[in-house]
Amino acid sequence: MPVDVTAASKKHWERWKHDCSGFAHAVADELGVSLEGNANQMVDAMNADGSGWTKLGHSGGQAQKYANGGYFVVAGLKASGHGHVAIIVPSTKNSAYPIGYWGRYGGTGRQETAINWSWNHSDLPKVEYFAVRIPGGGK
Repeated sequence: MPVDVTAASKKHWERWKHDCSGFAHAVADELGVSLEGNANQMVDAMNADGSGWTKLGHSGGQAQKYANGGYFVVAGLKASGHGHVAIIVPSTKNSAYPIGYWGRYGGTGRQETAINWSWNHSDLPKVEYFAVRIPGGGK
């Protein structure tokens, strides 16, 4: 039975709401997708040639389309110290930004919220998006 990205995100959010990379790992593991390391390492790995991830650049619109199309989509931005990642989930909300779930190191993440709440406005245009097919099809 395929796993739903939103259901997996809801399931793991409470435990990992204070840790973005832990949250991303938990959701990815449930979906059968490999993610390794902290947020900075995840972004590097997804950007690597031959990683299997589709690089969507900085297009939040593309990220939402891929999530709505059944892909596992990760938003990420490297930073000195701690980078940050968020999971983009399927949504029909009318939003200028993709809808996601994330944990937050040193704070509390959000559920089913536009990702403009996940990064400050100067960092938001730098966020990169990555998509990968979910083993078994997902939904």
